[in-house]
Amino acid sequence: MSVAQAVTCRFAGLSAGQRVNVSGRTYILAGGGTGGHLFPGIAVAECVTERHPRARVLFVGSDRPIERDILAETPFDHHRLPSVSFDSAGRHPLRFAARTWRAYRAASRLIEEVCPQAVIGCGGFASAAPILAARKRGVPFLLLEQNVIPGRATRWLSRLGGTVCLTYERTASLLPASVQPVVTGNPVRCDIARLAGHAAPRQGQTLLVLGGSQGAKRINDLMLAVAADRRAALDGWRIIHQTGLRDEERVRLGYSAGNIEATVSAFYADMPGLYEQADVVVSRAGGTTLSELACAGLPSVLLPYPHAVANHQWHNAELFRAAGASILVDEWADDSRAVPHFAEAVGSLLSDPTLRQTMCAAVSKLACPDAADTVVTLLDAITARGDGTASSQRMT
Repeated sequence: MSVAQAVTCRFAGLSAGQRVNVSGRTYILAGGGTGGHLFPGIAVAECVTERHPRARVLFVGSDRPIERDILAETPFDHHRLPSVSFDSAGRHPLRFAARTWRAYRAASRLIEEVCPQAVIGCGGFASAAPILAARKRGVPFLLLEQNVIPGRATRWLSRLGGTVCLTYERTASLLPASVQPVVTGNPVRCDIARLAGHAAPRQGQTLLVLGGSQGAKRINDLMLAVAADRRAALDGWRIIHQTGLRDEERVRLGYSAGNIEATVSAFYADMPGLYEQADVVVSRAGGTTLSELACAGLPSVLLPYPHAVANHQWHNAELFRAAGASILVDEWADDSRAVPHFAEAVGSLLSDPTLRQTMCAAVSKLACPDAADTVVTLLDAITARGDGTASSQRMT
């Protein structure tokens, strides 16, 4: 930041030490609400501070408990804006408009106070207000898109002229023609990126069950059905199961009743450690989870969340299935169909070490362990130029 830029900023409410960051840089990571949006932002923040040790990174997002809990485990500051959900726009348009305006005003004041070098949108509607405020004040910005099907926030905000960092090439055709995206891969945290290419051969028998940062009741139900009625599919396997808060005790009791060795918790913070222990994963198909599985070289059974916007999890899972990296199982509402399909998929992978090794090789080819570094290189380029744009190209 130049001295002239610093002088033009308003510093109301900030200490002298906070006012001027001429020798360093300030970056805002905007958005969140779920681990799938936050973790790529954390990966970028880690890379920013490694490359620019005097930089300050500030996460600006929602007041959801999961966001507070995840960021509390990091060294980065967290600033909460008035909560806004795009889903409420149709049901309560006036309330949505009022909250959006309050969030925008709060974001504008924050940007005026801290004078960021750039704003990075991590996804979700919580990223909208900071991105809009950044554009209004000429602050460079870019967007991170984790999924094959771009989210509503990405489709809308991409029209404003900032750079869009994509995980997959095919996503580019689903954005407005005026957008110039860059395929960088999806940033994953340093400890997970380091697993790429260094994972030990998968010769153990540990099944890791994930439902996203808040758990997945349907996955919990299906695993308990298999444990109760199709126990043979799990013979010899140890289970590590992340359940979400509501189902932790129920799932623990279900495994205990089936005399199945299982470690059960509502949430696990040490995902790199779990990936190193795991040999097979059962999971939803969020973009960030899949990027992490690719770096860890883990074969999987994927149950896409059927109510995700634009069915984007199914499209993520289909890309992995087509690459030979995963088995895709649709989430049938009818247990008479869902349980046997799920049990067959899990059983086929657990019982066939050759299939597991083939899928390990396939999923590893989808890994982009350098994505965060690529995004920060791009970020440095657009902040140096000051216009927030970059030419369309593949940078993976």
